Amino acid sequence: MPLTTSVPAFRQTQRVYDDAFDPNFSGSAHLYISFGAHRIRLGVLDARRNKFVALEDYEAERPSTVQNAIAQLQDLSSSTPLLEERKWQQVRIGIKNQQFTLIPEALFDLNARAEYLKLNAVVEPEQEMVHHHEHPRLELMNVFTVPAPLEDWVTSHFQGSSVEFVHQTSALMEGILHMAERSTRPQLFIYVDKNYVTLVVLQGLKLEFCNSFFFTSSEDFIYYVLFVLQEKKMNPDQDQVTVWGELLLDSELHEVLRTYIRHVQFGKKPTGVGFSYRFDALFNHRNFDMYSLHFCD
Repeated sequence: MPLTTSVPAFRQTQRVYDDAFDPNFSGSAHLYISFGAHRIRLGVLDARRNKFVALEDYEAERPSTVQNAIAQLQDLSSSTPLLEERKWQQVRIGIKNQQFTLIPEALFDLNARAEYLKLNAVVEPEQEMVHHHEHPRLELMNVFTVPAPLEDWVTSHFQGSSVEFVHQTSALMEGILHMAERSTRPQLFIYVDKNYVTLVVLQGLKLEFCNSFFFTSSEDFIYYVLFVLQEKKMNPDQDQVTVWGELLLDSELHEVLRTYIRHVQFGKKPTGVGFSYRFDALFNHRNFDMYSLHFCD
C-alpha cells in the first residue's frame, strides 16, 4: 500500500531513452535504482549489449525525507515504464545514507553486522534492515542499512526478479577502481550530492580512505576535502583531484575547489560498460554512482 505521508513534489530532471529501448525486453536487462531522500534515479542496462539504454532522474523540489522518497518511488511505479515493468534479469538498488561502515574481510563476522554499525551509526532495528556487500579486490566488507519499508516494497514489487541492495559508497569504490590508474601517490576522488560529499582515497589501487560528510556551506565542503588531503599527506598544489556528482563548472563548490586545489578535473563516465548515444547529451561527471552499480557483482 502506498504511504499516506504528505509528499514533496519530485520533478523529473533527466530522461534518456535509446531509440531501440523496449521495457518488454526487461528479462534480458538490469534495472539500477539510486535511492536517496532527495533524489531517485533509474537506469536500465541492456545485458546483451552491456550498454545503458535508459535513464530517469527525479529530484525533490523542497527538503524531503526517506519516507517521502519511498512514497514517490511507489507513485512512479504507476507512471514510468521502468517501474511498471516488474520482472528484470537483475534489480540493484544503491542506498544513499551515512549508515555504513567498512570492515576488513578477514575480521568480518556475519552475525556481528549490527554491532559493527553501532560504532558509526544509530541503528533502529524496527525501521532498518542490515545488509553487507563484499569487495574482494579491496578485501573489505561494506556493512550498511536499508530502510525496512523500502526493502519490503522492492521485494514485493519485483517478485521474480533477482534483487540486491548495495550502499552508494560500494558503487563509488567499484566504479573508481575501474577508472583509476595505479599510482605511487594517493589519489583523491570526490562525489558531490545535495548536502553530502563522499571522499575516496586510493593508493596503488588500495583503499586508503572512504567516508561521507554532511555539509551546509562551501566552507564546510572544502574543510572536509582539505582535512582528508592533509590526513593522507597529499599536496593540493601537485596532486590531481577528480570530481563527480551534482556540481557545475560555474558552481560555488567548484569555484572553492579551484581556489584551494590546483589540479581539479571532472570525472568521466565509467569504462567497461557502453552507453547509448542518447547519453551524449548528459554531463559525463553526473550519475557516476548509478552507472557504477553495474560493477557491484
